[in-house]
Amino acid sequence: MRRRTLALLMVAALAAALSSHAPATTPGSKATHAAKHTPTPLPVIYHTRTSELCSALVKHIKPILGMMEQNDATIAQSPPLFRRYMRDLDNRDPQSQSAGSAERDLTLYHLEQLVGPLAKNVLAIQRELEDPNVFPPNPTTDDQKKLDEMRDTLLKALATQAATLDLINGYVNTQQLAELQHEGTQGSNINAINGGDLAPGSTPNPATPNPLLVDPSQVAGIAPNPYSIDPLSIPGVAGSVGDTPLSRLLDAIQWIRQETAQRERIAAQPIIRAATSCRAAAQTPHP
Repeated sequence: MRRRTLALLMVAALAAALSSHAPATTPGSKATHAAKHTPTPLPVIYHTRTSELCSALVKHIKPILGMMEQNDATIAQSPPLFRRYMRDLDNRDPQSQSAGSAERDLTLYHLEQLVGPLAKNVLAIQRELEDPNVFPPNPTTDDQKKLDEMRDTLLKALATQAATLDLINGYVNTQQLAELQHEGTQGSNINAINGGDLAPGSTPNPATPNPLLVDPSQVAGIAPNPYSIDPLSIPGVAGSVGDTPLSRLLDAIQWIRQETAQRERIAAQPIIRAATSCRAAAQTPHP
């Protein structure tokens, strides 16, 4: 059986929930023929009763699914880049060290470019799921209980995406730090030779932290994800993310992507049920 993606399952269901159908007359029917000889009746105005659940599906759940789909697409770009970086490391030529270093730096740069969009979406989804106006902390109505179920399953799927972000960002940061230390050592040797070392007591300016990479639990108004995953608990990761051999890191990313797909399939079920219910309600107009 061909696997369905999160987008195909849920975005299509939500699109169906938005559609409403008014009674139509088949062309060529008696009613159409009679209309040529009778005055056109005044149009009947229909309206659709929008429930709390159906409104939340369109205004909040659908954007969340779009961002999660973007995350999946971004994460899918990481394994080929990691394999290229591993190949560049294995094929290092001492006689062309500068050229090899440039290739590795370019691959590392492409990996770094995955981090920002992932972090931005993770924070946005987390903020959306923690909105008490959409997902009340103490649900009482049937619609609120269904929304709470969706929130719970989406948080579980988000936790695995966030863990993948931690794997990518952790490795990139470690490699960049190693390069900075290597360049700093070379610079210190040159300064020592030229007598131009740093003044006593002076320290280099620390790097400005990227606001997109702040832990969601440290952002005002965003509660920590109760299903957060420690990257060191992922099979294949040992010691630290940055020190994990690339072959094992690739295995860890493959495992966490499979776990994400499983959690997304589970998250799809209550959303599809709700979208189907909203669609049925939309197809029953109320004059």
